Amino acid sequence: MFSLHNSAYAQGEIVKEKKRENVFLHPRKFYKKYFPHLKIKSDPPDSAYIRIYPDYLSISAHVLSPAIGMDIGPGKTNANGALKFRTSIGDILGFSATYRFVGAGFAFLLNSPSQDDYAKSRYRTATIKYNSKAYSLQFKYLRFKGLTDIGRPAGTDPSIGFIKRPDIINKEFQFEGLYNPRWKKYSYLAPLTFSQRQIKSSTGFLLQSGVYYRQLSSESAFVDPRKAQYYGDFKDIKVIRTLSLRLAPGLGSNFVFFKRYYLSLVTFPSYDLYFYKYLHHPDEKVKGRQTFIFVLDGKASLGYNSERIYGGLLIEAERRSASLHEIDITTTYTYLGVEFGYRFNTPRIVKKIYRETMPPGM
Repeated sequence: MFSLHNSAYAQGEIVKEKKRENVFLHPRKFYKKYFPHLKIKSDPPDSAYIRIYPDYLSISAHVLSPAIGMDIGPGKTNANGALKFRTSIGDILGFSATYRFVGAGFAFLLNSPSQDDYAKSRYRTATIKYNSKAYSLQFKYLRFKGLTDIGRPAGTDPSIGFIKRPDIINKEFQFEGLYNPRWKKYSYLAPLTFSQRQIKSSTGFLLQSGVYYRQLSSESAFVDPRKAQYYGDFKDIKVIRTLSLRLAPGLGSNFVFFKRYYLSLVTFPSYDLYFYKYLHHPDEKVKGRQTFIFVLDGKASLGYNSERIYGGLLIEAERRSASLHEIDITTTYTYLGVEFGYRFNTPRIVKKIYRETMPPGM
């Protein structure tokens, strides 16, 4: 009897454990138990300005050509020894799919053009996005390695060539949020994810916030010995770590021509609060400094957007300029490319997975 009693108790514990696992593994049961009154109400945008496609699965392909530059100068002392780092990154081919508020995609680097004067560069990035009618959230990881200093001091023999720095690595972690208060008439998403379509020209104010962490590191000092005389104590630095906070107003416009052609413009000027420190090696403990840096972020696209087919030309650029201790630094990111896509009737399996996974009403 004692043995049977223990067996029954253990079996009951297993059943309870299974029930608990089912709640967490199945979204419907999870929302029903922990958010029983949660119900997201549908509030569509103004149909006279924006058209949405909730029953379509948008699939697109794009080719982008990134241009990344980083200029470091010795402040007001002497601009003759400026470092002008450039990459030799080629084209990026990517694919993406969007259904309602959820999107997924991947991209890979095509072969870079052969440039004997440049160090070979490597590039990788990963992005996760969530886009609702009024809010957009994005997390991005960016890493590239291999830079070339094309800045020659005055009087340098041109036959010497550029300074290759394959040891320099840049890592960035970015988290951004965006609020569109005029989402009923202006679509920030229309030229980006194509989950919406602007059918009547409109303009809207935007608000962007973000947190950005960056580390620039190398095996040897950033400053080449031939330029060290211009940089003082910075000449031996091997690591720069920064953390910046952003709260930026923005302005966006979608201009529609002949019903299906569009021109989209978005810009965000800001002064980010910038925390930074210089290190001689990654494990060094030093006190950081802070300042404000000017950032200009913008996007533009020109294309065609109908019920089924969409595509066009796009450009995305960002410029950061800062006067730090002993140096001035300017970083530019520019992406030029083309994108083409088609809206398919969503397969039943995709609808079922979405319905079983997302909160009720979404």
